[in-house]
Amino acid sequence: MEVRFLEKSKDGMKVSFLVRGITPYFANTIRRAVIEEVPTMAIEDVEIRKNNSILYDEIIAHRLGLIPLKTDLKAYNLREECKCKGEGCARCQTTLTLKTSATGIITASQLKSKDSSIVPIHDDMPIAKLGKGQSLELEATAILGKGKVHSKWSPGHIYYYNEAKITVNNDEKLLEQFKDKYPSKIFDKSGKVDRNLINTPALIDACEGVSKLVEIERKEDCFVFVLESWGQLAPKTIILEAVNQLENQLDEINELIKAK
Repeated sequence: MEVRFLEKSKDGMKVSFLVRGITPYFANTIRRAVIEEVPTMAIEDVEIRKNNSILYDEIIAHRLGLIPLKTDLKAYNLREECKCKGEGCARCQTTLTLKTSATGIITASQLKSKDSSIVPIHDDMPIAKLGKGQSLELEATAILGKGKVHSKWSPGHIYYYNEAKITVNNDEKLLEQFKDKYPSKIFDKSGKVDRNLINTPALIDACEGVSKLVEIERKEDCFVFVLESWGQLAPKTIILEAVNQLENQLDEINELIKAK
């Protein structure tokens, strides 16, 4: 198996990498592990102490749950794996509080976290809007969870596609005959096809099977992965933790087989 880093966005939250020598089943296993098995922090329980805004308590609680929180995997355990046996302690949960009567839009930046490392990623996410004389007071409990239980714990989005061998033949007759059949994005300033511009799954699909101007050959055991983090964890941490989760599952299966 060969793994090669391809590209990273300016903010570091979106990366692409190439994996060669794996099956489609293994590629999908990686994808599912990232989305479903990598734990992140999110608000699970909310105690509304005062709320006379126009929003019901349930709506505010739902909004709070969907606020992405910075996550420290080394400092917290999953509730079901914690020594407190799910009762709730400093090793498996932290609290965030909000108390305000300010008129206007209340945002995630106004949440005060007991742990300075577990804070909202996007400060400007709206929670509620308060009018004159209205107030909101609450205490929220954030815990580690997995995307397979609820999407609010999913660390990001990942997809993959087959690596393609792209052959370009800028023959004048072919260009004249088929240029209008291809996306305009694949042509350079001189009007010829630039192989380097055919760099997304959509463009590859659009060029496949049209003519010999551009020939696409799919590599069945090579996959390009694109991972975008929601911000709770860095992309590198997400991938490493996904692999770690898979290894733990395999070890668990191995122990069950031995027990039989």
